[in-house]
Amino acid sequence: MGQQFSDQTQLVLNKLPEKVAKHVTLVRESGSLTYEEFLGRVAELNDITAKVASGQEKHLLFEVQPGSDSSAFWKVVVRVVCTKINKNTGIVEASRIMNLYQFIQLYKDITSQASGVLAQSSTSEDPDENSSSVTSCQASLWMGRVKQLTDEEECCICMDGRADLILPCAHSFCQKCIDKWWGRGRNHS
Repeated sequence: MGQQFSDQTQLVLNKLPEKVAKHVTLVRESGSLTYEEFLGRVAELNDITAKVASGQEKHLLFEVQPGSDSSAFWKVVVRVVCTKINKNTGIVEASRIMNLYQFIQLYKDITSQASGVLAQSSTSEDPDENSSSVTSCQASLWMGRVKQLTDEEECCICMDGRADLILPCAHSFCQKCIDKWWGRGRNHS
């Protein structure tokens, strides 16, 4: 019976618009994610990007934005800061803030790509083959993916601002609209 329900659910998901289906999948994945598992994934991405970036000039660093995880609703408000750092100079070259759903997408992208590269580099004796694979995992390319993920969400109210908050129901709001709503709610209390 469980398999039948799963098949029916998958049929429904296949008929949904791509953005909604993607969101449903991410909500399902994040629904059972514990805070400890989330922190483990942040640490795992730091380990993976450090391994892949060994010998390269730049690497990515992931950390939970201080204070964004202190609520019981951490899945809605948590933010992960992704920073691209020049290892030689220590200078931060770029930084982006992701919500949980964007982080989960990036986690899946990086772990799947890096697992192939790390497996290939441990078995391959051809240095040219390794360098071309590692080049495909450079911090700049992954930072480009972070930018793509964080740029694609827009506020569902003004349809103009970049979404700062995405609710489990898939509604996305920019800070300006949240502040306007919050101000109205407080004035009418």
